Amino acid sequence: MNLAEQASSVDALLQLHQDAFNMVSEGVLWVDETGRVQYGNESAAKLLGYSTKALQRTSYFEINPHFSMLGWKRFWTRLQENNSEVLETEFVNQDGKLFTVRGRAGFDIYSIDPELCLIVFTATEAGRRDADLLEAVQEDANIGGWEVNFTTNQVYLSSQIRAWLQLPPDRSFYGAAEFLKVLQGKLMGDVYEEVRSKYKRLKRAAGQEEIKVILDLATFDHHSEPAEYLIRARSVENELEVYKIYGTLTSADGPHGQPAVVRSPGEELFRQALDQQLESTFVVSFADRKIIYANDKALELTGFSRRELVNAPTSLLVNPEQRESLETVYARLRDQRYFETVADIRVKDGGYRQVAARMHYFRNEEGEYMLVIHRDSSHQDEYSENLQLHATTLDALDEWVIWLDSNNRVALLNEAARRKLSRKTSLDIEGMPIEELMSDLQIPALADIRQEKIDGRTRAATDYIYTTPSGDDRTLQVRFAQVEAGSQRFLCLICRDVTLQYNNRRKLQKTKRRVDELTKQLKSENETLREQIEQVNTGGAIITVSRKYQRILAQIAQVADTDATVLVTGETGTGKELLAQSIHKFSKRSRKPMVSVNCAALPENLIESELFGHERGAFTGAFAQKKGKFELADSGTIFLDEIGELPLDMQAKLLRVLQEGEIQRIGSTDSINVDVRVVAATNRNLEDMITKGTFREDLFYRLNVFPIHNLPLRERKEDIPVLIKHFAKVYSDRMGRNITHINPRDIEVLEAYDFPGNVRELINLVERAVITSTSSTLNLSASLRALRRTDRGEENISFRNDRIVPFETMQKQYIIEALKRTKGKVTGPGGAAELLDLNGRTLMSKMNKLGIDRNKFTG
Repeated sequence: MNLAEQASSVDALLQLHQDAFNMVSEGVLWVDETGRVQYGNESAAKLLGYSTKALQRTSYFEINPHFSMLGWKRFWTRLQENNSEVLETEFVNQDGKLFTVRGRAGFDIYSIDPELCLIVFTATEAGRRDADLLEAVQEDANIGGWEVNFTTNQVYLSSQIRAWLQLPPDRSFYGAAEFLKVLQGKLMGDVYEEVRSKYKRLKRAAGQEEIKVILDLATFDHHSEPAEYLIRARSVENELEVYKIYGTLTSADGPHGQPAVVRSPGEELFRQALDQQLESTFVVSFADRKIIYANDKALELTGFSRRELVNAPTSLLVNPEQRESLETVYARLRDQRYFETVADIRVKDGGYRQVAARMHYFRNEEGEYMLVIHRDSSHQDEYSENLQLHATTLDALDEWVIWLDSNNRVALLNEAARRKLSRKTSLDIEGMPIEELMSDLQIPALADIRQEKIDGRTRAATDYIYTTPSGDDRTLQVRFAQVEAGSQRFLCLICRDVTLQYNNRRKLQKTKRRVDELTKQLKSENETLREQIEQVNTGGAIITVSRKYQRILAQIAQVADTDATVLVTGETGTGKELLAQSIHKFSKRSRKPMVSVNCAALPENLIESELFGHERGAFTGAFAQKKGKFELADSGTIFLDEIGELPLDMQAKLLRVLQEGEIQRIGSTDSINVDVRVVAATNRNLEDMITKGTFREDLFYRLNVFPIHNLPLRERKEDIPVLIKHFAKVYSDRMGRNITHINPRDIEVLEAYDFPGNVRELINLVERAVITSTSSTLNLSASLRALRRTDRGEENISFRNDRIVPFETMQKQYIIEALKRTKGKVTGPGGAAELLDLNGRTLMSKMNKLGIDRNKFTG
């Protein structure tokens, strides 16, 4: 037998096992490792006051208040070691009453996955006696009991407290947040914060507290003032934390004092009956003309709350012009016992509504009373016309409108609903259960919809799949509403066919995905334009007064109007791309784009895709077709910067493009002809790379048709002052600075500087100077201290281009560097003489000879 068959047979045995326990009188619970009750027999449900179905939604911690999660885990471990354990503890039933139980716990051998603990228990006679005595004490002594359980986050209230607080008698448990609102509405004065403070202390650690409060518990047949009560509380903690707080509520006069409110079941039933009436109803004291009670419909009609109406004089609602006539009615009412009249009733916003009033007089031992029933008649004249308009409008709607009676049978439906649903049956639809027409639709209770209307809450619409007789599925969006007609309430279903909208939404989502793919492709193609706009340099024409550089400009003029391939060489930062832009600008291709490609910045696995493009699905991540740089530069110019960084395999493919004038996208077998003028640039010695085998010789000759060597800045020093002034103006205008003067001594220092970063370094230096300038003079001095290399000036060692500085200059540089590191200290420990391994006097003599002032390096 395999494992699946074995598990199936064990499950069947477990089911038989559980069914057998339904025949015993002892209570039996099956609890899993988390403390969740998986099953309970009928006796357990009866003893605990649950249904068997509700019992399976509880946890063992709700039944046994002495257990926490940690305690249960310890109990589970102990049970695994000992196999079984005697149980003598207390359980709490659904009404919150404790009773003692005796039994045994062990693992059920028929449970495999999950493993279940079997708890067999019976209530002892002492437990029943304790529970009965506790209930008797609470009722006879007028003491109410309550408990806050932090495990379930629920508040339990005894029947006495529920009656005093005017809460439903059949509901014992409330959520903590829900009960907090109830308590706030009943507390008088500013004692609420004190109650919260004592509650927090009890929640932190086990202890006892008590506090006197004033509760507003007056009802419609009692005119007593709000009464003073005493709340006593104590908290209980387990191994980890406080898990419950419990206590009593009693009159402040003592446990034998009478509570402020005692409502009999008959009174409560009377109140519920009045609230269910569809007409506005008031109970009025005949003697003082004060309102004793107003039902829910009266609150809806007037807009006042019950707190505002109860104990208020009837004059609050009477039109002043009708007071005298109503007094006459009151006098006649005592004799006639019943009277009908038409009057105006005041609403909270200050207006009046015309009502048809029916007044009943009755008298008992406690006094004389009036029962006043109002029916809104302000719109009676328009009723017939409006009814016809409403019916015609409903039949013209595309939405289905269906009215259900209290048994969920169809009472009425509009033409759209009739047209669709009549295809389902040949019987009369009126009177048919809605389940037969819309089988899977979950219908809420009418009472729930009514309560939501009273509370001002809105239920979300429900999606329902309706299958037509032809087999098509249509999506209906169903909303529920309560409507009143005559003396009945109906549940109204408004069904809107949203199939087209849902299909359009799916199509829109699909289209959006495609648009996103195309957007990515367009974004890639627009990189060319962004790269032209976001150039690192400041753009514009080439600035120069150097005769040497004029020869380079002459070369540009010679080659620009041709289609010859140009190779621009030179050090980093000399502006090779600016030369390429000039070649393109003065060429016949200037109206077409110039696409710049930094070969050194391209990932090796994406170089071919960037240069030549790819088809959709050519490789992982190729979600859309993409044009390469050569295709984007068609009829224009492509600038290949750092051409020496291309891998050898890409050099071969580039050579083919230069020779054949055609490219091939990755994933495609078709060739695409391109007409592109190539300008390449490098700061590397390509001939040395050819010798080392890292650059193809044939590609070099293809690129080197018209070579241009861009001069470094140190070989055209006469351009330095001109460039400084130019870039100072550019950045001062850009930053809103007013810089009109440049210190000549700063320019002399820069003319003596070697500029290893060339024009790019000069641009950065000037930009930094503009940023730090606080006056109209360019602050070059701060930038001079931050020159990138100190071995380029008059006092620096330099071996660039195999130049050797004089020996005395080298000595001077070493001494200056030593003084910088020692902050001008010449002799002694840590001095420059020690650092250079020279005699102090000898070093002083050399400094005098070379004209070095150590004071420049102190501080």
